[in-house]
Amino acid sequence: MARERRAAVGADLLRDRAALVERIVAEVHAEVPAYRALHGSQLAEVRAITAWLVTRSLELWVAGADRLAPGDVERLRGIGRSRAADGRSIGAVVRAHRVGSAAAVRAVAGYAGDRLGAADVFALSELLMASLDQISESLAAGHAETARRMDADLERARRAFLDDLLIGRQASRAAIRDRARTLGIAPPDPGVLVVAGRAGDEAPVTVSGALELAARVGPAGGEPLVTTRSGRAVLLLSPDDADRAARALDGRPWRGCVPAARPLADVSAAYRLADGALETAPAHAFGPGGLLGEADACVLALLNGGPATPDMVRRAVLGPLLAESGGHLLEALRAYFREGAATAAAESLHLHAQTLRYRLRRVRELTGHDPHRPWSRFVLETACAISP
Repeated sequence: MARERRAAVGADLLRDRAALVERIVAEVHAEVPAYRALHGSQLAEVRAITAWLVTRSLELWVAGADRLAPGDVERLRGIGRSRAADGRSIGAVVRAHRVGSAAAVRAVAGYAGDRLGAADVFALSELLMASLDQISESLAAGHAETARRMDADLERARRAFLDDLLIGRQASRAAIRDRARTLGIAPPDPGVLVVAGRAGDEAPVTVSGALELAARVGPAGGEPLVTTRSGRAVLLLSPDDADRAARALDGRPWRGCVPAARPLADVSAAYRLADGALETAPAHAFGPGGLLGEADACVLALLNGGPATPDMVRRAVLGPLLAESGGHLLEALRAYFREGAATAAAESLHLHAQTLRYRLRRVRELTGHDPHRPWSRFVLETACAISP
């Protein structure tokens, strides 16, 4: 008798299903903020899902079932995947189904309460509540699957973007801007490259290792782009994060090169410079911090037929010393190299020895290279030798 009663009520409700669906969707629209922004095809999809769930719930209620069938659960999992793909949060989706289930019970009770017994309404409520657990779990599982896949796909797309910058495939500013917008990222422009491998370790750096290094840097200027090339980690950072990168690499089993910041369209030149420097630098060039800079890389490139000109070397190494205000410092440096000792250099310039030593300290402060240390002296002396 109960089954026949439910069947008659279910048939009547399904004949007026459109109105029932609109009532449920209206309540969801009013109660769930994320659903108020839906329109057009999105609302049509919500109505279609609601109609399907109403139909299945009534069918199961009439049959005396207490939960959704496996096929229904799999379909809900697919809905969860779709919601992740269109950017709807899983919290909003689950809340919408909870609001919709409560609205359905009220609608059925209000529509056919005088034809149903308390046990019938209770059975429908029990079915919808049990189903809601299944709905929540299935939606969440499908949502999580797609979210993980999308995160992985986005990470691969970001790596591909940086790879293209490194090989110069993305050379137009407009093309770079458009592709970054498509990926939903705002890479620093100009940006600083960090190219690093593990010292004394021939095993290539993996993507996870590169991401670990990026996390260690902890950039403040936004999320970095990360990839691996030639067995090394490559990070694209904001210029403000260059010092953070140096600290992250200092004293750890890394050897790296951090060229000067460049526009994104010129990142490939920075990468060639850094890659060549890491391939050709002698062990003592890295110093205690394990890093090479723009000046080191330019000198190595000039010596090894890489992408550097004498003018690049002069500007990278001597920098402020080439200005008129730095002329006396460059003169002191050349005298020191020519004479081989600070005292003799001071005498040749008619200076007090302490004055010359002070000028050499200023050279170190301004260029980052100490003329008393072997590799730094080599870098400075090379630049001086080709400087007019």
